[in-house]
Amino acid sequence: MFGVQTTADGLQKFAANRLRRILLSLTKRTFLAVLFGIVMTVAFQSSAATTVLVVEFVNAGLMTLGQALGIVLGSAVGTSIAIQLLAFKMLPIALGLIFIGFILLWVRVKQWKHLGQALIGFGMVFVGMSHMSGASAPLKNIPEVYIFLAQLAAQPVLAIIVGLLLTTVIQSSTAVFAIMMSLAGQRLLPLGAVVPLVLGVHIGGTVMALLSSLTAQKTDAKRAAIANTGYKVVGTILVFPFLGQFVWLVQWTTADLQRQVANAHLVFALFMVIIFFPFNSLIAKTLKRLLPDRQAGGNRIFRYLDESSLEVPAIALTQAFQEIKGLGRGIYDSMMRPLPEALLAERDTLALEITRVEKDVDWYHHHISRFLVGLSKRGLTDEQTEENINAQFILKELEYIGDDINSMVTIILKVHRQDLTLPQAEWEGLQEIYAKTAANFARVLEALEKWDTDLAAEVIREHPEILRIQRSLQFTALAENPRDDLGGDDIRDEEKLRYAKVDLINLFYGVDEHVVNIAQVVMGIA
Repeated sequence: MFGVQTTADGLQKFAANRLRRILLSLTKRTFLAVLFGIVMTVAFQSSAATTVLVVEFVNAGLMTLGQALGIVLGSAVGTSIAIQLLAFKMLPIALGLIFIGFILLWVRVKQWKHLGQALIGFGMVFVGMSHMSGASAPLKNIPEVYIFLAQLAAQPVLAIIVGLLLTTVIQSSTAVFAIMMSLAGQRLLPLGAVVPLVLGVHIGGTVMALLSSLTAQKTDAKRAAIANTGYKVVGTILVFPFLGQFVWLVQWTTADLQRQVANAHLVFALFMVIIFFPFNSLIAKTLKRLLPDRQAGGNRIFRYLDESSLEVPAIALTQAFQEIKGLGRGIYDSMMRPLPEALLAERDTLALEITRVEKDVDWYHHHISRFLVGLSKRGLTDEQTEENINAQFILKELEYIGDDINSMVTIILKVHRQDLTLPQAEWEGLQEIYAKTAANFARVLEALEKWDTDLAAEVIREHPEILRIQRSLQFTALAENPRDDLGGDDIRDEEKLRYAKVDLINLFYGVDEHVVNIAQVVMGIA
């Protein structure tokens, strides 16, 4: 099990970004969906990771749900190919792979280090199987073991349930098959028990993904998980009446019992592709009809982020950045743009709406931060660790911007409670710094969207001009003297408005400082 996990981690670090780019080039070629699902699952050593990657592209509009279901079908075949490798008698080769892997760990190129990790894990799987096979040899002398395994062969429903439960608990069909092959190698597991166990393992491999999808924000994640489980359950129901013929077919492929275990998985995976792939478009339409897109019951809903994507750090980082960009656009559209109207309004309605939006910003900041902290505990590459830190930094700066805008609104609400209103003439003095700050904020959001260093540099170059405006407005406001025709109360009101104006000027400048900090991250100088 440790070998399987080590192999998966190493291959994901080595190939995740490459496979993502390849997938982009294949999204318009439906007939290649199954093939790519095979390749991707062999690389990731995880059909769950394949599903995560596919769902991201469906939600981004880069592929249809029908194409995604084709890749999900291919992932079952990909798992079978990985299991086929386990059936080879290659302990000496495995020891050689571990040796080569350790050598690669000393290479300076990080990609080769990741490949070395994968080779070590792959070799350890075979070493573990060899030890397990030797350790299980004495079981041949225990009658109770034969009785139990004979019951599995005589009661296929029980065997399916055992396979399902075992895979659900271990959460790795590859590891379960390693155990089955070790038992088969000692002639402890008859073929009559292998086939129903394989059917149960197929279903069990989808249980955790199905349970995880129940809390997923994305409807397509639920559809893909339901389809994945549905394929295995319906396929098992179709095969069950013909178990005898299925056993004969597997037996016909090879006389080696360990290879028969691997072939049973492969034959069933190919059977599902043949049966379901021609109807994937129809299945996708049916799923959309049975599970329609959920209407947002409030503003607090993630468009991109999904906890299951933590299985593939490259995808999790992409989703986190997408969510952060969306948060930035939300702050600009719902807080920055309506700010002048809220400052000049005699009623508090718009100001209170901005305050409500700021609470949503805090909610998003908390949950995205938690997601990124959870991601940091995964086995990230150095580049991914840097991306994670950058994402957390940008997220925090956006929250600061939301806090500053909310502070402006709080000042205005306080002024209103004192039965005062910011005159149009006073706003005209603030108009220049607002326009410059808002334009720079919009510019940094565009730079963030495209990761454009030229736009980011432009944001930084604009900052000294905003500093000049801030100092000029602040000096003018503080130097103003009350008019001679004002009485005592009017003078106090004038003073309150003046200091409110100074606070607003400083907060606008504070917003631009956070904008510049984000631009520096894009420039790579933060």
